[in-house]
Amino acid sequence: MVNSYNQIYLNDAMINLAEAFQTAARDYKFKLNFFMSLFINSGIAAQFEVGNPKYIVGKSGPELTQEIVLKTGAADLKAVTKSFIAPKEDYWTGWVLAYYQWYTGKSFREIQNIITAEELRERYNPYHEMDEQKIVDYINSRAEHADAVNRLQMYRKLFGLSQSELAKAADVNLRTLQQYEIGAKDIRKASVSTLEALSRVLKCSITDLI
Repeated sequence: MVNSYNQIYLNDAMINLAEAFQTAARDYKFKLNFFMSLFINSGIAAQFEVGNPKYIVGKSGPELTQEIVLKTGAADLKAVTKSFIAPKEDYWTGWVLAYYQWYTGKSFREIQNIITAEELRERYNPYHEMDEQKIVDYINSRAEHADAVNRLQMYRKLFGLSQSELAKAADVNLRTLQQYEIGAKDIRKASVSTLEALSRVLKCSITDLI
């Protein structure tokens, strides 16, 4: 796996993005999903992705947040609190996002489509006590699940079938099929008979679907 930039910068990048998320939540009262969108739309996320030293080591977390706000016009700039606050959920979220992006080379936009910042924040317990590889494995499992959902939709649309038409042809409950397509149910845990019926109608193998 090719990392996004040299590992010698990783710790600084993780600290800076962690502090940026903490600042956004604490001082600007931003929801983390909103701040993640600002981060991406400001163009600064793209600079993180290529390891631009100006952003991953050249600015503090609060300075990053201020520049993101300035570039996006999201709010009036305000003074930030510089007193130390022990790392908590918001800090950890930024920390993990920086690590996962570096480790996988995925863009922050791609990561947002796999797991939102607020969904990640909800995993603070128990993952904050574990090695970072554990949360990497969890996010990767989410990505694999999303990929399986996309494959089912892709094959259905390839044959020009509506959800109801596919459900009828495969003798699968329509509501169950809809839940597979939106990811509410994991298609990888579907019964063998259901997978066989879907693959027969869609003229693909079970492996293609999951």
